[in-house]
Amino acid sequence: MKLNSKYFNNLRIKPKESTFKRKCEYGGCNKNGEFLAKTKTSHEYYYCLDHIKDFNKNYNFFEGMSEEEIIDYQISSIIGHRPTWKSGTNPQANYFSNFAKKDGSAFNDPFNFFDEEDRTKQKRDIRKKNKRSNKAFEILEYTPNSSKSEIRKKFKEVVKKLHPDTNGGDSSQEDLLKEVISAYKYLKSQGHC
Repeated sequence: MKLNSKYFNNLRIKPKESTFKRKCEYGGCNKNGEFLAKTKTSHEYYYCLDHIKDFNKNYNFFEGMSEEEIIDYQISSIIGHRPTWKSGTNPQANYFSNFAKKDGSAFNDPFNFFDEEDRTKQKRDIRKKNKRSNKAFEILEYTPNSSKSEIRKKFKEVVKKLHPDTNGGDSSQEDLLKEVISAYKYLKSQGHC
């Protein structure tokens, strides 16, 4: 199979070559003008490779601008020439700035999501209401107001005390050990420890 076949070179995937050839717009040049050159005034010129190099080398975008205009252009180019506003000039800025205050005077929090003391108090109240949790706390010899770290610490101590490997092989306390482990698992599933 020949790769230079006329059938494979003219597939529709390949764009057709343009038959129109521009001439270089530089005075007296007869080469093809393949390269586009734009000016500040939105004029477009097509030059050959040699003349586009000269154009780019000699082109000065800031020509005719004052020093202040050049500095303003350079500063606005940092943000992509997009409009900006000074922060804090928005009339609602003062209203929203109160959200960051510690007292939260302008912030409405009806469910006390952001008040740490209320959340811990609510958790402790929920603990008191649940009878199964109370029984589990009783087995671990702790109150519902105990912290998670205290519960974990107490669980480890009780397990070490009741485990047959540490109490000299006494199997009489195995039932109590099972109760302690199930109580701890229940409290853990409820988020208490």
